[in-house]
Amino acid sequence: MDTTNTPMTDSRSNNSTPTQRRWFGHLRNERGSNLIEMVFVITLMLSFVVGAVDLGLAYQHYGVVLNASREGARLYGRLPCTGGNRTALRNAIIKAAVNEPGSIGEGVIGGGSSIAVNILPRDVVISPDPATGCPAPGTPVTVRVSVLYRSQFGELLGLGDIPISASATMMHYGADTSQGGS
Repeated sequence: MDTTNTPMTDSRSNNSTPTQRRWFGHLRNERGSNLIEMVFVITLMLSFVVGAVDLGLAYQHYGVVLNASREGARLYGRLPCTGGNRTALRNAIIKAAVNEPGSIGEGVIGGGSSIAVNILPRDVVISPDPATGCPAPGTPVTVRVSVLYRSQFGELLGLGDIPISASATMMHYGADTSQGGS
């Protein structure tokens, strides 16, 4: 039995002319498809890596901001507040938060971290503000620090700056003389 002229083999035969095969034959070729797939996979993997690094830097910024707010609240809770030192106390609290290690602060070069956080005095909010009046002993005092994190990967996605803030609340003791007799 001759199987070359059956209807099944006729449907599978290449009905194109030699000219069509010469010009359009390369469209069926899969050479280079692995390269295209690798480009997509590498792009996706690099996006994940860059996103993870950027998220880590944002978390590092949060840690510095949290420590700055804690340092300001700790100082506020321990230092005495009198009618004559209210402005100096406010300035000392802001300076403690701004000059926290890991922040750039006012003239302080980043405390040992490779990526420093720029905390400015306007980024520190004190409640209740000692410049307007002294809190009674036993009153909770809060220091809030807020900064804007410039996301490197977020700029590519159009996210812009990401606000990062932290606050710390401690009890105001008035005059703490437990360290150094001050």
